[in-house]
Amino acid sequence: MERSDKPPLQHSDERISGYLHLMNEALAGRFDDLQCPTCRQQAVSVWFTHPTVDRYFTWFICADCRFHTWAEHAEKPPFFSEDRVSTELQEQDLAMLKRSRFKMPPQRKM
Repeated sequence: MERSDKPPLQHSDERISGYLHLMNEALAGRFDDLQCPTCRQQAVSVWFTHPTVDRYFTWFICADCRFHTWAEHAEKPPFFSEDRVSTELQEQDLAMLKRSRFKMPPQRKM
């Protein structure tokens, strides 16, 4: 989910490429000073939430513009770091999950 101050329209492939670049940076363990796909500044930081036992989110937030987006993971991502958990974002994610109309069933252990 992207929200910004009405950035110039971008081709969807370019936008997706920017998001994938951010995810690849996180996979490589780089969590700060990433290039923002909207304002192009090195101002994006990576944050995590773990609002329930089986739900993980990765947040990408720009300090220079209003860009922010998130990804939900099917399992704990390999780059997850407890040191980077944002309490504020985690509370927001938990509230969103509680409000959701369609609930995911709990994962079964195999």
